[in-house]
Amino acid sequence: MTTRSEPDVASPPSDVPCERIAAPTGLLAATVRCEGAAAASAVVVGTFDGATLRRVRQEALAMRARHAKRVTIEVRFVDTADARALLATLDDLAAHGIRVAPMPIAARPGLFPDSPAAALRSVATPAIASRSTAPDAAPVPCSLDAPPSSPHDSRSMAADAAPPRHDATPEPRGAVPAVFPSPEPRPTDTPTPAETVADTTPDPFDLDLPFRRAWLRALRILFDHYWRIDVSGLEHVPDTGPALIAANHSGAIPADAFMLAVALELRKPPRCLRVLYDRFVDALPLIGPLYRRLGAFPASFPNSEMMLRRGELVGLFPEGIAGVEKRFTERYRLRPFKTGAARLALRTGAPIVPVAIVGAEEAYPVVARLYRVGGLVGLPWIPITPTFPLCGVAGAVPLPSKWHMHFCPPIFAPEADGRPEDDIVAETTARLREALATGVADLLGKRRGIFV
Repeated sequence: MTTRSEPDVASPPSDVPCERIAAPTGLLAATVRCEGAAAASAVVVGTFDGATLRRVRQEALAMRARHAKRVTIEVRFVDTADARALLATLDDLAAHGIRVAPMPIAARPGLFPDSPAAALRSVATPAIASRSTAPDAAPVPCSLDAPPSSPHDSRSMAADAAPPRHDATPEPRGAVPAVFPSPEPRPTDTPTPAETVADTTPDPFDLDLPFRRAWLRALRILFDHYWRIDVSGLEHVPDTGPALIAANHSGAIPADAFMLAVALELRKPPRCLRVLYDRFVDALPLIGPLYRRLGAFPASFPNSEMMLRRGELVGLFPEGIAGVEKRFTERYRLRPFKTGAARLALRTGAPIVPVAIVGAEEAYPVVARLYRVGGLVGLPWIPITPTFPLCGVAGAVPLPSKWHMHFCPPIFAPEADGRPEDDIVAETTARLREALATGVADLLGKRRGIFV
């Protein structure tokens, strides 16, 4: 585990130039990389203003101090005169061995709106009737089979999608059908709504579509033949537009996140799940860049809000890392929920789709945790299972338990009615927890056994 040393480069003056230009000029996505250190990178996403540039400046200077090597800041932004003037305030970083590499995006309506509020208006949200206009730039796709379709296919599908009613949203329940149907394979000629801009719309977190498709094809072997996952309720996931996929977390390894992504690729039309990951992942050699190439991104409220305003499907686990810390004797007992999902739903209007998952707890049964040993290798802890580390590397292979996955009806945050935001967030979080608890209980009651 690396330790942070005292900075060996000069700190910028307190009145950095970006203070003098505070007006926002759209959205900014900056990737800070250290040359010669593959795992040393950071991503900053936010409104393009002085405050966000200060965060970028601080990340770059801290990385320069830790590694004593050249640092490059790749900045993606909508190309306007005001944006370039604001970006020029970083020119003084050259004296500290930090290079700024602008990556401007040609300004056009719908790509990166001028403000978060405009971004929300520009995103088509089928589940919200008041926002039914199709966006110019669709979210990034990830089809397992189909090649990119034509722009006309994408627009016609988005235009034809009728927004469902939401004026009387029922209280979410996790009731699960008695039979768990698996998703039917998608025909190879089915167009994917978002694939039309896959190669032209820059992704702020370095999603690599061909790389991701290859991984998902391999993961489908686990999905279909190893864990034999039955999926139900996929009709509750909107065909287009932003939504939060919130599942119970379990299994000590993030297999549930990968299997969620595969399940959503097999629906019609397929959706690309952008999963949040904890910040410690960026410190692991190769793992952080690998996760980002697969479509994941660092967990933070600004990052999640930005992706939802782009119309993406964002995956998260409300229990956080505590969900995978449960011992086998505590399996399927939900830990306290974080409020981020509810707050994001309230701020953006995106629906929350609860997903109950059963089977992952038995795939990797944790009997103990080694926190100190985990800290030595940059992990929160090392899991101890009945076979690991007793059986060596072979003991780390998860067991072939039978999985069931149910997508529950969506939850919408109530409209602002004069109550404090925290009260609305607490109410929405309680509804989400109830839906997941009910869904998990129903799946456990209906399954025939752990491995069948």
